[in-house]
Amino acid sequence: MRASELLKRYAAGERDFSQVSLWGVNLSRANLKGINLAQADLRGANLRGIVLRQACLEGANLAEADLTNAHLTGAILAGAHLEGANLTEANLASADLRQALLPQAILNKANLNGANLSCADLNNAHLWGANLCNAKLLDINLRSANLRGAYLCQAVLSGELGEANLSGANLSWTVLSGTNLKEAILTEAELNSANLAGAALCHAKLRGADLRGADLSNADLSDTNLSEANLAMAKLAGTIFDGAILSGVDLRGANLSETNLKGVNLLGANLRGAILPKGFE
Repeated sequence: MRASELLKRYAAGERDFSQVSLWGVNLSRANLKGINLAQADLRGANLRGIVLRQACLEGANLAEADLTNAHLTGAILAGAHLEGANLTEANLASADLRQALLPQAILNKANLNGANLSCADLNNAHLWGANLCNAKLLDINLRSANLRGAYLCQAVLSGELGEANLSGANLSWTVLSGTNLKEAILTEAELNSANLAGAALCHAKLRGADLRGADLSNADLSDTNLSEANLAMAKLAGTIFDGAILSGVDLRGANLSETNLKGVNLLGANLRGAILPKGFE
């Protein structure tokens, strides 16, 4: 279908365009609010600045499509194919992206506030500076994704984050309990008051990270670089620190009473007011 035909039929009040073929079509800056494009073929389409608020794109193929500055607030994109799509600065607030395929997609500075990305595949995706506050990220694949400087305040997250780049990201108050963060790059990340209970953080890079008041109880921080990190008032009961680097760490007021610190490098650490294990010198 040509863009002109779709726009004419939409203007006449038609909204159901499910399974339509729009491969490579140019619909930049079109206003298609509430349209039904479920299972539609939009591969490589030019959708820059398009308005698709509350639209249904469930299962649609948007691989390699250009959705720069697109307006997708509240849109249904569950199961959509967005491999390699460009969603730079797109507004996806409260969008349904469950099980969406987004490997190598570009979501730099995209607004995903309150979006549901549970079970989505974001392997190697670019999310630099993206807003993921209040988002649902359950059972998500963020392996090797770049979330540098992203905002994940109060997000709920679990899944595969191995080697993800979250340096400088804001994850304050984020729920990360039980999450696999092995080898993740969290250098200078904001994790104050985050829930990391039982999280796997072995070999992660947390140098200079802000973990004030974070719950790290029973988390695995073995062989993790935490030098210059701030763990003041953190909950560390049962935390595993085998081989971890804690030189210069701020541990003021932290509860370490049930923590095994044997062989841990605490050179220059601030332990003022910290509760230390029995017999620790």
